[in-house]
Amino acid sequence: MVNLCTISDGNFLIKGLSLYESLLSTSSNFTLHYLLTDDSYESVKKYENEKLKFYSNKDVCENDVTLNELKETKYDYFCWSLSSYFSKWLLDKNIYESITYIDSDILFYQDIKLVHDTIGDKDIGLFRHRMFPLGIYRPEGLFNVGVVYFKNSKIGKEALNWWADAVVNQKYPGMSSCGDQKYLEFFMYAYPDKVQIDGDIAHGAPWHWQLYNLGDFYSDGHIQWENKKQLMVFSHFSQFKTDFKQDTYIASTNHHCYTPLGEYENNLILKGIHQDYFETLKETKSKYKL
Repeated sequence: MVNLCTISDGNFLIKGLSLYESLLSTSSNFTLHYLLTDDSYESVKKYENEKLKFYSNKDVCENDVTLNELKETKYDYFCWSLSSYFSKWLLDKNIYESITYIDSDILFYQDIKLVHDTIGDKDIGLFRHRMFPLGIYRPEGLFNVGVVYFKNSKIGKEALNWWADAVVNQKYPGMSSCGDQKYLEFFMYAYPDKVQIDGDIAHGAPWHWQLYNLGDFYSDGHIQWENKKQLMVFSHFSQFKTDFKQDTYIASTNHHCYTPLGEYENNLILKGIHQDYFETLKETKSKYKL
């Protein structure tokens, strides 16, 4: 059984449940553990099943004084801290082989098993910001928190515990330049033989589209990156903004220094990828009456 987790408030429920729907359509042997950071838990818990488990903010955070202080004083930071905290909480309470954190605005095109097969016997799995070479300094970090894997092993738990402690307790200021994200670089140096980075998996995002030749995406699910043909396994629709009343969307409200805004209209395949995501969100909105 593949154990996954995600987090959102009610405003992102459509996206988080679209993530779940994409996993349902591509994968079989998984459970998605979904933490709601507000009172929207009450409205969706009726949809629970063996593949989808909801958790309220009180379930997970109520007894942590530091986390609750962050919630009152630094709400954005509080939300960032839950990626590591909730992952750790799940591993501490359950005998899972591993836990994989996934941002709620991600969509899968292929079986999540491909990610786990690529990570293999490594204790930690990370996915790059591919526009930067590894080993340089970038304030946003060399890895994205969109998908992060930890094995339930000595090294995996040690790394996850370190990440949660560092973020929640706001340690190591030099690594706090982009929420919880830059901390992931520590694993590359602390456990160089225990970390799997990317593998042969393509992953889309506003900061990656300009790197890819998307010509084969609709024919066989592949893209070209640095002369390598790779299967697109998931995409991160960061800062995708919807207006359902007007039936319109903005593909990305930021990140234009990476993929210019015009590309989302001029590149027909890229436009199609984002239109498909918008249609998925609308279907989810209707199915779950959101």
